[in-house]
Amino acid sequence: MENNNTAPSIHSSDAFECYKQFWTNYANFSGRARRSEFWWPMLFNFVLGCIPFVGWLVMLAALVPNLAVASRRLHDTGRAFGWYFILFIPLVGAILYIIWTATDSEQGENRFGANPKYNA
Repeated sequence: MENNNTAPSIHSSDAFECYKQFWTNYANFSGRARRSEFWWPMLFNFVLGCIPFVGWLVMLAALVPNLAVASRRLHDTGRAFGWYFILFIPLVGAILYIIWTATDSEQGENRFGANPKYNA
């Protein structure tokens, strides 16, 4: 069976490859993203965000890539990007969003594409 996935294979232990993919795939709002492709950049951006002055630059530069990877991560769990705006509901929205982004991929192919977990 031919693999039509254009994104490189990312293994969960390859943190720097995930962060590199975060920046090279910065405006791609379609497709699906594995948990590692979402959580490693979140961790790196959080750590960089704690550095005075550099943190503001990182947060500003990573705004669109963060939205893009969040969109792809929600797609991987079978949800449309519109569910991102649940974050505007205090506390409950943040809890649901964290649960959804930490949830395992939806099995098989869904309306957003093939499961990247099994295309690796």
